[in-house]
Amino acid sequence: MCCCCCRWNGRLIPLLGTVFPKPSIPWEVTTLNRREFLKRIGAGTVAMGLVGASAMGEAGEKRKPNVVFIITDDQPVASFGFLARGGPKALTPNIDKLAERGVYFSRCYVSSSVCTPSRYTCLTGSYASRSQSVNFKRAVSKEGQTDVQWNTNIRPDDLALPKLLQRHGYATGAVGKWHNGGPQEWGRLGKTLDLAADPADPKVARALRTAQDALHAWVRSCGFDYAESINLGNYGAHPCRKLRHHNPEWITKGALDFIERNKDRPFYLYMAPTLLHGPSPLKSLKSDPRMAHCGLLADPPKVQPSRQDVLRRVREAKLPERLAGATWLDDSIGAVLGKLDELGLADNTLVIYFNDNGMEGAKGSCYEGGVRTPCVIRWPGKTRAGKRDALIQNTDFAPTILAACGIHPPKEMALDGLDLTPLLTGREDTLRESVYCEIAHTRAVVTGRWKYIAFRIPPSKQLTKAQRIAVCARYKAMKARREDKDFRVDPDAPLSHMGFPGGQATERHAALKKHARTYYDADQLYDLQNDPGEQKNLADDPAHQARLAEMKALLARHVARAPGTFAEFKT
Repeated sequence: MCCCCCRWNGRLIPLLGTVFPKPSIPWEVTTLNRREFLKRIGAGTVAMGLVGASAMGEAGEKRKPNVVFIITDDQPVASFGFLARGGPKALTPNIDKLAERGVYFSRCYVSSSVCTPSRYTCLTGSYASRSQSVNFKRAVSKEGQTDVQWNTNIRPDDLALPKLLQRHGYATGAVGKWHNGGPQEWGRLGKTLDLAADPADPKVARALRTAQDALHAWVRSCGFDYAESINLGNYGAHPCRKLRHHNPEWITKGALDFIERNKDRPFYLYMAPTLLHGPSPLKSLKSDPRMAHCGLLADPPKVQPSRQDVLRRVREAKLPERLAGATWLDDSIGAVLGKLDELGLADNTLVIYFNDNGMEGAKGSCYEGGVRTPCVIRWPGKTRAGKRDALIQNTDFAPTILAACGIHPPKEMALDGLDLTPLLTGREDTLRESVYCEIAHTRAVVTGRWKYIAFRIPPSKQLTKAQRIAVCARYKAMKARREDKDFRVDPDAPLSHMGFPGGQATERHAALKKHARTYYDADQLYDLQNDPGEQKNLADDPAHQARLAEMKALLARHVARAPGTFAEFKT
């Protein structure tokens, strides 16, 4: 659980293993028992009127709120029209309106900065290092150090957020990118289907349909009543090369059908657009609209403005075509929000809009460009619109949703975040002093001004030359099959934060390039106020040794509450 504080009657109150000022020690960790935690969370929430009647389940009383959770994919800041600074402004009127009427969090962090662990955390409220998937447990080092990457899958046995909502009468639905594990049928398809296969071939179409049905069944087993228009992972890895194109209309239709089907009962919709991740959204925009993850559709869904209209509006706005993908995505969001308005559900629907990880030159790392990402939350009549600069994290979404729905989490559900409703109402201006991030061989802690990153590769993960050659060969072959790319490898290059010689594609094109001067430093201290781009490592500066020691101590407190060991911080 995370180290954090919340304000209660004007003073800092520790929650779930928290940090608070003390004269002799900068921060100290303490723990509340569950009864006291629920008492404080519940009392605060009810006092603010955020649960009240909307959370009551008795006949004749107001129904519980709906929840629409939208998690986009690799969406850079420049693709949010309302955030445009110093460049062309993307045409995103629906997202802009959502931000205008909701709460925009300027300092939202992910606990892990790539797709799978970020989504795991959103669906569970837990750090990704709590995953019990076979692949994740297999990656733990001999020293016990966890290795969070694309291996933190959700299992059908896990008590994830949708499963708990199901128990309390919610209809739960998922559409779009899953990327959290799946059935063997897709794995077999990837090994047997010819990359050049024609999706119009009846035999290929049957194989794709069988695999897609198994995928939908898998997602339902993880707590969803409804699973349609699901993507196993990224389109660039689809086993049929001709289908490597985005189809947001297909995903939007799945979302609209779910809302229409459940308009008369409380529902939770997990909507995960595949935009703006690769392959090129612009190329997909100009492709056959019948191509989808499941195969070739009989007819393209007509649930949002046409693709031709997207390009027309972008041209008329005199914007570069490269921004058209943002407008295409915005049309999907507009269709879903429009459906809520049409059915009279908007005023009783909590909408959370979140991008899965930072895309500002540091994805796959603990740098700001990887772990910091925009977030907007709207709940008409319950929240005070405007910008909030408080530290929040994707660990907070599940506790916030549960509080809004009037559901107390059971003892077996490990929640590492906080209920954000005090920030949403404007009653409080901060809830925590720091956030904790983890990815592969790095751990980090962020406060209002300071950032500390520790890079530690355990001895058992220091690869031999033979192991390096084998790892590079496997990765090179995977890139060639999945993305038709000849990825150059160097077995003798230093191991990256993710433990790959010279860096995987994610690191090499982002963090390794942007932070070349400090990337391999074991200890990294940054003054985010004066160096927001994290270009000057102050860890060796004599003038900042006290601050370094303070941040190391804070990291150790966070690490103590997370699973696994981490070098000298937790043996």
